[in-house]
Amino acid sequence: MIIKLAIKTVLFSLIFSSCLLIDTFGQDNCKQGFHEAWGQTENVIIGSTFKALAKAFVVVVDLNKVKKSNIKKIQKMDNEKFKKRQAAIYDVLKDLPLELKEKYGIVEQMPKEQLVRIMNSLDKNKIYDMINDIPDYFIAYQFKKYIKEKGKDIENSSIVAEVNKFWNSMIKKAS
Repeated sequence: MIIKLAIKTVLFSLIFSSCLLIDTFGQDNCKQGFHEAWGQTENVIIGSTFKALAKAFVVVVDLNKVKKSNIKKIQKMDNEKFKKRQAAIYDVLKDLPLELKEKYGIVEQMPKEQLVRIMNSLDKNKIYDMINDIPDYFIAYQFKKYIKEKGKDIENSSIVAEVNKFWNSMIKKAS
């Protein structure tokens, strides 16, 4: 009974808002508005999904162990390898809003020592804040870019498998 009422309410809201959009903006503008709204909704769905995965990862991981392990890897890397890894990571992060890059010290050419200092300063709450600060559109863009790059390879794959592959590729780039 309650489910039927909820479905009717949602359908009524969709129909009413569609009629209102058509009446207010005209049919052509309404189609454009729907596509823009869907794009924003799609970004929120994709962004929220990956933010939830990232937060779940932070919940279950031994943060100090991961930090120590990654700092050790960074310190052992020769400068050439570090520059390549840092460039690959920056290639993903370069499109973040400027205020986020400034807030988190994301620069194109970062010395090892600066990265180690940033990593040492992180705790779970700071990481949660970082996750929350990343715009949904940025996450959605990265995911769509990944899907587009994979092209035909993913036609017969499930979306869950692709989310998993994308997540693993991001973890690999970060470590």
